[in-house]
Amino acid sequence: MERERLAVASRLATLLAQARNEEQVARTAAAQLHHSFDYFLAVIQRLDQDGVLRVVAAEGSLAEAVAGFLALTQPVEKGINGRVARTGEPALVPDTRLDPDYLGHDDRSDPRSELSLPIRVGDKVWGVLNLEQQATDAFSDEDMLLADIVAGQVGAAVHRCELVSELESACVNTVGVLADAVELQDGYTAEHAREVADLAVGVGAALGFEGAELERLRYGALLHDVGKVGVPGEILRKPAGLTPEERMAVERHTVIGAQMLQRIALLAPVAPLVRSSHERVDGRGYPDGLRGDQIPRGALVIAACDALHAMTSDRPYRAAMTLDAAFAELRRSAGTQFDAVTVEAVLAGTGFTDGRPDP
Repeated sequence: MERERLAVASRLATLLAQARNEEQVARTAAAQLHHSFDYFLAVIQRLDQDGVLRVVAAEGSLAEAVAGFLALTQPVEKGINGRVARTGEPALVPDTRLDPDYLGHDDRSDPRSELSLPIRVGDKVWGVLNLEQQATDAFSDEDMLLADIVAGQVGAAVHRCELVSELESACVNTVGVLADAVELQDGYTAEHAREVADLAVGVGAALGFEGAELERLRYGALLHDVGKVGVPGEILRKPAGLTPEERMAVERHTVIGAQMLQRIALLAPVAPLVRSSHERVDGRGYPDGLRGDQIPRGALVIAACDALHAMTSDRPYRAAMTLDAAFAELRRSAGTQFDAVTVEAVLAGTGFTDGRPDP
């Protein structure tokens, strides 16, 4: 049994490292505990600012038998879990009928043993880990030790998620500052970037992007032109055609943008998408002449969405194409400039199929 407890703690540590928010943390911990020891109930409650304990995750026969269990709430002033949340002290209850704080519901089905421990995040009680069994004296000191380890793991994982959330918020603010800098250079670029990002996320989701990859695609599309802050504004706004030197200056924006993002830890994974957002599948793009599978698939999505929006927007040097003409151009360039599968996803996402827009 001791070896099994250690195995559970080790396995849970690995799984919790992958959780992205507190709900995933709680669900993972409750599921692992129930799966390993078949508890009548394994539940994690969060103590909210209004002084109410709310269920975040629950596993076991009791949770399955009670309709709406996840919606149950408990004032912190009541119950064994309330006492643990208030005092920060664990509770090992051999017989619930002898504990004055126990909140019974049905004497025929109520659990007879409880093990309840505080979950701390920093120096505060974040919530409660509660384990229940139908028999009396079901929990030992060894069970208390395992539960204490798990409660500590859950608290640490929740704290990590909170820190990541704060970092992501700071990252979003950084993105906003960068986007504002681009807008000062070229108002079109900022509006263009937001609309390309919206389109790219929809196309990426249709292609199976999810989680972190979809988030990288969103930031990559939003920032694909951020390097234009290093291109003189008079070139960006020039109404006539560009000279070869001016074109080279514009084309360097992908390298400049990637270099900027590499210096921001949370945005560094986005840098390859920005650098490759003007590569072509036939190898004739810039800056590295990548071809086919050498190009990150997020960059393939950005390239197609970027082109569609650019073709259908007025620019100082040309009028916007019609949607029909832009869609036809995407199809014509599929397999040479753009990835063919990506083009089909772009056209399907904009309601354009079989050569004509859907009514």
